[in-house]
Amino acid sequence: MQKDYHYYAVYQLAKLAGFSPTDAGTIAYSSQYTDDSTESEPVKPFPDQHFDTVRTAHYNLEAFCWDVQKKIFMPFHFLPAKIRRESPSSFSYITQVATGNNGELATKLVKDALSEENATLRLIRLGVALHTVVDTFSHFGFSGRHHDENDVEGVQLEKSAVGCNSQTFKSYISRVADILFPRIGHVEALDFPDLPYMKWQYTDHGGNKNPRNNVGYSIMGAKLLYRFLKMAWSGSGSTVNLEKDHPKDFKEMKRLFEQNGDLEARCKKWKSYTSAPKYCRTKWRKDALKGDVAWDELSPSVLKTHLSKLEGKAGFDNSKWAYFHRAAARQRSLVVDWLN
Repeated sequence: MQKDYHYYAVYQLAKLAGFSPTDAGTIAYSSQYTDDSTESEPVKPFPDQHFDTVRTAHYNLEAFCWDVQKKIFMPFHFLPAKIRRESPSSFSYITQVATGNNGELATKLVKDALSEENATLRLIRLGVALHTVVDTFSHFGFSGRHHDENDVEGVQLEKSAVGCNSQTFKSYISRVADILFPRIGHVEALDFPDLPYMKWQYTDHGGNKNPRNNVGYSIMGAKLLYRFLKMAWSGSGSTVNLEKDHPKDFKEMKRLFEQNGDLEARCKKWKSYTSAPKYCRTKWRKDALKGDVAWDELSPSVLKTHLSKLEGKAGFDNSKWAYFHRAAARQRSLVVDWLN
């Protein structure tokens, strides 16, 4: 999913579940920042103190490294359905929608996040976990490792979804994607799985045709997130139902999921509906650190030097940026342990 879901939809679902706008904003920001945390080197906020950061955003060529696949893709974006209890050769790393028997790890992530005693860390851990849960409703059928199970052929889109002939895309994917794109995640299917409005289909590595109506899965994800958020707010989410509890909001969210258009246009409509603060990827960095925090375009070698020169502001230890990295470290440790 993208920012319209990870930030705006999560913000609204948190408010509907009972959270204040401030707490809903913290949950939603940490959810979206999971796609934006490109820092992976220590910072030195104070003399003689190093603070380890956790990269949760996607790598490019470095994605070929198993260490990256297991510590970034799987813990945050391509969560396997279950704890590995068998040998790696027979274990399925493929993501499944986090419902029913496929929801074991998703539920464990949320419950562990809610066990935090610190209120701010609990909210941020919840946001990171919900990002991962949401991604199961777009990334299902793919895995976070480099493997033939992510081979995609015959992508076809509805003309209304993209405004051009789907055969063009089918030909492009079939002839070019296998050469240009590694078989990691859904890169061979481009960003089609992450577009809430998209209706498309593809043939998987086993030769099976998979029709996908992303709107339906977006709604399924919203219902589950609402249950998790109600559980976080009141301690019980087993009997709640988003459609019945908030019929007008449910209808409006469904309408927004169906809206075609580029990301910023979609986000503008979500912002109008939710009244959420506009998301700024550098806000938490600016609140925690002195100096230039716009480092997303720096190469890894330059970034390492850049981060080492940054200083922490007063209150760094209790900043939301610092809490985010603690939250990400906990989630990564859990998932890696479950898959080892």
